[in-house]
Amino acid sequence: MKIKERSKKKKHTGKIIGLIIIAGIVAAAAYSYYHQKELDAQQWKWVVSGPFSINKNQYKLGENIFMIVSGLQPTEVGEIDVVDPKGDTFTKIPFNGTMKSSFKQFFKPDTERKFALCNATDLVGHWNIVFKGVPYKSIPFEIVNDWIPGSQAELAPVPKGLDPC
Repeated sequence: MKIKERSKKKKHTGKIIGLIIIAGIVAAAAYSYYHQKELDAQQWKWVVSGPFSINKNQYKLGENIFMIVSGLQPTEVGEIDVVDPKGDTFTKIPFNGTMKSSFKQFFKPDTERKFALCNATDLVGHWNIVFKGVPYKSIPFEIVNDWIPGSQAELAPVPKGLDPC
């Protein structure tokens, strides 16, 4: 009889150990998931001016800048000018509150769009998003001299002959 009792105890002990291992794996996965969510939330600290906002105030070379426009009034019509470190307009984005009260936009500073920016290091520095036609303050952001992995090939220097520098 004692052998049967020991065998039953071993079966129960094995099940309990298995359940503890599974519970540990689930707990570790949940912790990892929520910890990553927390890190993502910390990386995106929205910078806001009226109905305009960008996802953070500092970017790496090759990184997209995400903009959300939400709650434009029908009377708000104008242009968003993205101004590079040299003070030149890198890109313009029109808006019209009568047509759309909200939209999402993204852009990636690169050397292809504007020949005055000769190489990737010309992108590094303080940029501004300026709102024309509305009374909102500009939104400053910075591009730091650090790369998003794999983006170096996208930001090639301007070819010779087209190089204004």
